[in-house]
Amino acid sequence: MSKKQQIPNTSLSGRNIYTDKKKRVIYYDSLTKQGYLVDKKSEGPIMFYQNRLVIILFAAILCAGTFLTWQQATIAGVALFAVVEVYYRKKLFKNLEVVTDVDFGRRLTPLQSILARKSREKVLALIVLWAIFAVLVPLNAYMEQYSLGLTVLSAGLSVVGVYFCVLHIVALTRMK
Repeated sequence: MSKKQQIPNTSLSGRNIYTDKKKRVIYYDSLTKQGYLVDKKSEGPIMFYQNRLVIILFAAILCAGTFLTWQQATIAGVALFAVVEVYYRKKLFKNLEVVTDVDFGRRLTPLQSILARKSREKVLALIVLWAIFAVLVPLNAYMEQYSLGLTVLSAGLSVVGVYFCVLHIVALTRMK
């Protein structure tokens, strides 16, 4: 997407989010190889679906660290993932309009979304929050003496926090 093109008014961005020539938002599902036109009321559920792995991983770590064994948490995480997939494939995607001509050159990147939608103050606050998240998740795993598997998963979430922290730092350097 060139710099002169207008970014549509959406909170969605990422590797599966595209726009068409009419500036409509399209979610491309790589499993079915179909694009789905995303309206405003479907943005929240699509955002959850995009982030489902991280959210389910976080919930599984939380469960394993509090009241379930890591085996039970793994089974619960896999079951939750299956439920989410079935729900979205059978319910949400069936209600969205299918788009056959997805232009893969018009991807909405998270960096573009941050630059278009957020102020410098919000970006600074998000840098701090993601950095704190990246430090506190593995620190909690250490303090609570998580098993090796949960510690590795916590480190994975920490990497996600570092990624978003760096993304916002890059966005801050590109802001006018």
